[in-house]
Amino acid sequence: MLLMVAASLLAMMHTTQPWPQLATFAPVVATVVVLSTTTTALLLLLQFKIQKQFFLVPLAGAYAIYALAAISSLISLHASSANSTPAASNISHWSTYWQFGFCAFIIIALLFRKIAHSFPQLNRISLGKNTVPFMLTPLIGIILYMLALNSGNLFSALMTSAPIVTSPLSWGSWIMAATTFALVRAIGGDNKLVTVFLSIAALSHLCHVSHLLIDSTPFSSNWYMAQLLSLFSTTTLLAVLILQLSQFSRDLAASHSALLEKANKDGLTGIYNRGYFDEMAEIEWRRAQRIHSSISILMLDIDHFKEYNDQHGHLKGDKCLKKIAQAIQAEIQRPGDFVARFGGEEFVVLLPYTAAEGCHAMARKLHVAIQKLKIPSLDHGKVSVSIGHATWETPGENHSVSELLSQADLALYTAKRLGRNRIVRYEELAPSLAWSKSLFPPEIMHH
Repeated sequence: MLLMVAASLLAMMHTTQPWPQLATFAPVVATVVVLSTTTTALLLLLQFKIQKQFFLVPLAGAYAIYALAAISSLISLHASSANSTPAASNISHWSTYWQFGFCAFIIIALLFRKIAHSFPQLNRISLGKNTVPFMLTPLIGIILYMLALNSGNLFSALMTSAPIVTSPLSWGSWIMAATTFALVRAIGGDNKLVTVFLSIAALSHLCHVSHLLIDSTPFSSNWYMAQLLSLFSTTTLLAVLILQLSQFSRDLAASHSALLEKANKDGLTGIYNRGYFDEMAEIEWRRAQRIHSSISILMLDIDHFKEYNDQHGHLKGDKCLKKIAQAIQAEIQRPGDFVARFGGEEFVVLLPYTAAEGCHAMARKLHVAIQKLKIPSLDHGKVSVSIGHATWETPGENHSVSELLSQADLALYTAKRLGRNRIVRYEELAPSLAWSKSLFPPEIMHH
């Protein structure tokens, strides 16, 4: 803001110095102002829809009025160039009126921001159901503008040109702009970032009016500076709104990611849960089918865990589950491999692109890692696990991942029936299934 004031004072000191006449300068600035003010008004309405703070509505109205003024300026510039007439050396009263409107709506927004707690019902206005408050401001501005152009003597005074220095209305607009800047700095609000950038926008507008008050002659130093300040005042708040929306998008994405992570993780052990395993196993199964790659599943069960819980209590049982889950997770190195809690004291490991020998090597690593934990158990010395695993070298199109899971479950069941604390491969078990059906319950042998 200090740099802006310094630049304005420097330009005012060189009022009489001739400047090059750039015919396209004003249309380019007006076009950018139209785009920036329209975008700012829309973003403010969008922010209101998200944050439900009503002061954003009149603030959007202020920028809608600014956009309307910039559009009228574009139209007059086009008409002037079409008639090959030079730009007028003074401004119309209509230009002063929109400056009043711009400042008035900012002041209204500040007042609503200050007394928002007294009118909570305003924050519940819906954009879909209550569009009138949003459309009313620009609509009234358009109607007044059209009446000013087409109603003959009734509104002719609004469009008459008068030297700005001698126009009391222009001095009134300067006082209004100064009041607006003072109120922005005095009232402020909870959102310090919006307050700072709104202060810059209000100061830019005040400097803009000040330059036109001194000299509004086209292509003078004050005229050029006023155009630049109008550009600055309309893009400053837009910049912070874009910054806030991008930050909001990042926060929303992070929150969404955290919710997904929480939904997919087991609350006790911190590893993935059964639902996520089912989803990922199906994805990896289909990928293995497409590229004709091997896939393995490994299942672990803590031996005598019910007795461990009865002897040591559920709190120690939970600690035991956490330690074993962490030990398994520590051994999972490849990005595609992952472990999940299958239910109770059971864990399952999915190993894409892994043949039978690689799966067995992983099972041995996990078995040793859990033995190294040396978790004491009263009746069985140390806590141990039984492991069963199965591999399909080339998954068939007529099969599903649930069949491979059932084979690993059958291998695990066999390990527990054979005395626990051991590893069983389904591939070694399969040839003996024909004569050992009596060892397994029907729901296991069905697969």
